[in-house]
Amino acid sequence: MAYYDEAQFKDWKHAETGAEVLKAQHPEFEMWNQGIHARSGVACADCHMPFKRMGALKISDHHVRSPLLNINRACQTCHKLPEEELKNRVETIQERTFRLRNLAMDALMDLIKDIKNVRETDSTNVSLPVARKYQRTAQFYLDFVEAENSTGFHAPQEAERILGESINFSRMGQVALRKLMTAAQ
Repeated sequence: MAYYDEAQFKDWKHAETGAEVLKAQHPEFEMWNQGIHARSGVACADCHMPFKRMGALKISDHHVRSPLLNINRACQTCHKLPEEELKNRVETIQERTFRLRNLAMDALMDLIKDIKNVRETDSTNVSLPVARKYQRTAQFYLDFVEAENSTGFHAPQEAERILGESINFSRMGQVALRKLMTAAQ
């Protein structure tokens, strides 16, 4: 965020709020880099392109795909646990992340609705730039996790932290709007 803010970069202007927003571009490496697999020296290909036998040769599978589609070769070479247990662990992480993602999405939509209402009733309101800045940050944080494609698995704690911050930024935007609206009354 600091880089984009300093460069005053935006991907587009939100049609309903006027906020200058960003689109997270391929955050997979940044998220994976915060997880246990990166710290353990596991590369993307180790899980997403596991080795397979072709006759006497051992080659990487070039069908890049979810490790859950081949738990035996993708996960069990390191994790000596039953397939079902490994699958359940992944699904639990992803379900928790998805629920938190939905809360972040709801918070962002609430902020957008509030900015839109204030913009329609008082476009000169001094709280609009502050709320738009919170929208920009909340939306980028939410999109960072959403665009990453592992639904939190690559770094569960980091995904949850980022989504929690997204929720907080959305709610701070709403508070900024309400404080100035209350003071104006």
